Amino acid sequence: VEVDSLELKKLIVEGQNKSYDSLSTNIDTYSFDYLEKKLREIVGIEKINTDILKTLELVDRNKNLTNAGNLFADKNNCHLIDMVRFGDNQNTILSRSQFKDISILAAFDKCVEKYKEYYQLENIKGPYREKVELVPEEAFREAIANALVHRDWMHNSFIQISMEKDSITITSPGSLPRFLSKEEYLNGQISIMRNPIIGNIFFRLSIIESFGTGIRRIKNAYKDSRKNPSFKIFDNSIEVKLPVISS
Repeated sequence: VEVDSLELKKLIVEGQNKSYDSLSTNIDTYSFDYLEKKLREIVGIEKINTDILKTLELVDRNKNLTNAGNLFADKNNCHLIDMVRFGDNQNTILSRSQFKDISILAAFDKCVEKYKEYYQLENIKGPYREKVELVPEEAFREAIANALVHRDWMHNSFIQISMEKDSITITSPGSLPRFLSKEEYLNGQISIMRNPIIGNIFFRLSIIESFGTGIRRIKNAYKDSRKNPSFKIFDNSIEVKLPVISS
């Protein structure tokens, strides 16, 4: 059966019982200042050294970066997230932010900052300020984290985020991992980690709660709303739509 070059690479990696994020690169010059800052704040690790990088599987035995290490490094060659904020329709672009060549953690934090700027506001009631979330923050954070952890990084393309008046749509490259059905994905029954090294670090930093709970947490964030998030699975992408619940 004929396959294209990308599918052949995937089959070779699977045949070696490895994940793409564990494969070594030839990059031997790097820094992890942003990761070190996060580990200091959340885990209590003051300084990153080679032993820690090897334990986290960000470098190999020759001290070259793995693909996961390349994504977490302060500078890389990766296309991460493309965020577009639309006006009344998709013919009107109000702003656009592309996050690339930076740490995957920095891209995640910048996404959350943009979300707060556009989808959170404060109502003043007497002497008090009340925060209003037009889209539940928990759902947005979980959707972005899921996209970064589970997307197919063999495609060097952006995760696309469309920010509109009535919803936020997150589209990540690559379809479901092999052997994971649509029903299992939507129900959160099992978790097949496409990128276990990335997932492990996001878990250690408390960005994700535990493996396989992302979809349930997104749905749970809308449990008190009449609107619900939607999920679409295509041959080469996965789309998550988060509706606005407050005007």
